[in-house]
Amino acid sequence: MERSWYWRVALIVAVALFSLWQLVPSWFYFKLPPDQRSTEAYEHAVPGWAPTSQKHLNLGLDLQGGIHLAMGVDVERAVKAKVARRADEIAEYLKSKNVPAESVTTTAGGTRVAVKAADPKQVESSVLDSYDQEMYSPGVVDGAVTFAFKDTVLRDFQSKAVEQAEKTIRNRVDKWGVSEPDIKRKANNQIQIQLPGFKDPEKAKELLGRTAQLEFKITDDENPALDQLRAQLTPCATADGFRIPLPQGGCWSTESVELPNGTARAVTILAANTRPEIEKLIQEKATPLLDPQKNVVGIGEATFGQGPTRQQYYRTYLLRAKTELTGDYIADARAAIDQSQQFGQSGRPLVQFTMSVEGGRLMQKLTSENMRRRMATVLDDKVETAPYIQGEISTNGQITLGSGRNPQEMFEEANQIALVLKAGALPAPVTISEERTVGATLGPELVRRGTVAALIGLGLVLLFMVAYYRASGLVADVALVLNGLLVLAIMAMIGSTLTLPGIAGFVLTLGMAVDANVLINERIREELRAGRTIKQAVQQGYDKVFWTIVDSHVTTLVAALVLMNYGSGPVRGFAVTLAIGLVASMFTSIVVTRAFMEFFTRHETARLSV
Repeated sequence: MERSWYWRVALIVAVALFSLWQLVPSWFYFKLPPDQRSTEAYEHAVPGWAPTSQKHLNLGLDLQGGIHLAMGVDVERAVKAKVARRADEIAEYLKSKNVPAESVTTTAGGTRVAVKAADPKQVESSVLDSYDQEMYSPGVVDGAVTFAFKDTVLRDFQSKAVEQAEKTIRNRVDKWGVSEPDIKRKANNQIQIQLPGFKDPEKAKELLGRTAQLEFKITDDENPALDQLRAQLTPCATADGFRIPLPQGGCWSTESVELPNGTARAVTILAANTRPEIEKLIQEKATPLLDPQKNVVGIGEATFGQGPTRQQYYRTYLLRAKTELTGDYIADARAAIDQSQQFGQSGRPLVQFTMSVEGGRLMQKLTSENMRRRMATVLDDKVETAPYIQGEISTNGQITLGSGRNPQEMFEEANQIALVLKAGALPAPVTISEERTVGATLGPELVRRGTVAALIGLGLVLLFMVAYYRASGLVADVALVLNGLLVLAIMAMIGSTLTLPGIAGFVLTLGMAVDANVLINERIREELRAGRTIKQAVQQGYDKVFWTIVDSHVTTLVAALVLMNYGSGPVRGFAVTLAIGLVASMFTSIVVTRAFMEFFTRHETARLSV
């Protein structure tokens, strides 16, 4: 028994020291003022021998206030983007296999791929040889063989779109520096985001809701399709110069563009005072003139005039429909200041980015094949810049922001763009379905009072156990304190968020730990009244009450696990804390107290007040 007791005491001491060690970061975290807890001050305050400084207890929205958002992911658009990329893959695949195809486009609202060819059967056989695990062919429609994704594959695409959106949002929040975020997926393609301590909902929506879809497209400056609009619309310029503000409903203008063969051409552009105006003009006038499989119209911002007379307007770019490269290949991005001294742009904020190895290879191939053409950088459906390709570009590039705004505002926008590009683009647009700015349910004074009340209550319980059960009550008190330390240590280790319901679960587990010790002590009393020695009474008492304690804890643990899996928000916080507390309670009531009780009663002549 002596050797067994030493091993158990060693385990108990190790658990106690481990619990205290895990709580060191939380101790220094809560010692700092709230506005310093997510800064370098906290990193410097935590000793080097402590565990990872990021593993500390967190406070939920109800304890410190913050922002609650629910965002829905447009999974259908994510699927359409996947289908469009697959269409490009099939076109390259058929080309590599020397299978002739007139065109490879998307159809059925962007959900299927259609390949028009002289021999549809050959195309069908070739494509399904490589893509039969994901796609099937419904047949030939209007001379084009169609391919569709299988239902299981589509569901997988949708699930992964929500998963990727959750990961991207989490990366943005982490890089943003918001402390203690709570981000989780919900039903119906929803993502719940809680930002405790953050008070600016507009900034949160701008950062988290920005799709950050970066695309590189080549302009189609040789295409004269929009030239016929010059006879239908009002010109933007008069004999006196450019009209500002522009005519209501938009107008047309030209810009001189140098073509790859060295000649120049006056390219037709459309312009309007507002984005809704230019979008309506494109929809009604430009789109009917274009083949959507070959061209799209991009929108960018521009300015006219200098100083106080500077005016902003929106203009168009005629682009090839194919997206040549996306921001998925960006490895790093950062805000910077233009130092080029070219075209009077020096001092303007811009975003510099670095491509991954594969992205660098694709960018080099793209620029080498389109030398002396313009390459548009499209960010969230807005053409940020469209410079000429003067040489091969591989790993490094930059995005120049529109002018006409306060430099500080432009630099902040450059920082935000760099952040979201570095964190990754959302796989599809998100919409905010729920938004709440939550005030702390408990203010600092109420939190202090609640803490004092909890400590007083715990102290009274400890005193009662000592007064009623004397020496055995003191042993139970030691186990109860260790139980509380162990629960808090595990919560800190997993980075759990402490909420009001979580505190209720913590208090409930302490109550169950006390109840378990009461059962043990009362059972020992019964054995003593039956005439057994103190050593026999302790052994019999623990043996007979063991399954009663296990049954009561396990049944409650099952309920906690159900709440954890199916509950959300405060309910889940309560369940997590309750589950951790139940496991700790069984350890302290069955292992810890028994080790001490058996040591004190190891001799038949031992006496212990029970």
